[in-house]
Amino acid sequence: MSSRPEPPAVRLRLAAFDLDGTLLGPDLSLSRRVTDAVRRLRGAGVTPVVVTGRMHRTAERFALELGLEGLPVVSFNGAMARPAGGGEPWWYDPLDSGLAVEVVTFLTGRGLDPLVFAGDCLYAGPAGEHIEVYARISGVRPVLTGDLAARIAGTSGEPALRPAKILQVRDEGAMPELHREALERFGEVLNVTTSYPFFLEFMRRDVGKGPALARLCRRLGVAAREVVAFGDGLNDLDMIRWAGLGVAMSHGPEVLRASADRVIAGPPGEGVARFIEESLLGVRPREAR
Repeated sequence: MSSRPEPPAVRLRLAAFDLDGTLLGPDLSLSRRVTDAVRRLRGAGVTPVVVTGRMHRTAERFALELGLEGLPVVSFNGAMARPAGGGEPWWYDPLDSGLAVEVVTFLTGRGLDPLVFAGDCLYAGPAGEHIEVYARISGVRPVLTGDLAARIAGTSGEPALRPAKILQVRDEGAMPELHREALERFGEVLNVTTSYPFFLEFMRRDVGKGPALARLCRRLGVAAREVVAFGDGLNDLDMIRWAGLGVAMSHGPEVLRASADRVIAGPPGEGVARFIEESLLGVRPREAR
């Protein structure tokens, strides 16, 4: 459990939700209980927002299912914010193209097959096994574009890409070594993190869920002490630390659990719904009714 002090008793105004491993169930869907809990939270005066590593179009459908049309969806681990249901982005912060080329070269030089997220599209070089893993989880198949480094640099004959994020899928057993090497190479100039334990993600150094949530709240006039944030991965760490009430899933990494104000049991989705009902809305536990 966390050693952080008890958060002050203040009125919550905004709730930030990670999706995968937090709000979505093991089948990568929203249960009726989750949807009802989030809608009731909004009815109680708390603004729910989705803050995810996913691309906007694969996150937006969940925001709409939750009834959050018109509210911002923060995607690509904070590199983009855009209203659910349409509208211009509030911001889009792509990687420096030179650094993006270096990341792609670093990964392909190890025989790996990175995915590049640019705008709201997904690109890959040749098809590969790890690309199929991401396609099964996200429901999105990448555009195969050949030489990714040349495409980013604008030397392929196609328009240059402006990547929000670069992602590498890697077997869990091999990921710690790849993560260590990536941090040694890029840790001073990029945000290098994981979401799923088999996803390694590269963004701009100033991009992250925590900075994005702070930026969003400044625009909405909400203070950190009025925010609750839920997450389960290392990419949620800065968001959990920034929010006045940080809530971590019990299956998350130790550093996340140690940084949270509350640690809640799963399963994903149902655990969050239960916390909303019992701790934020004051509903009696089901077994006590």
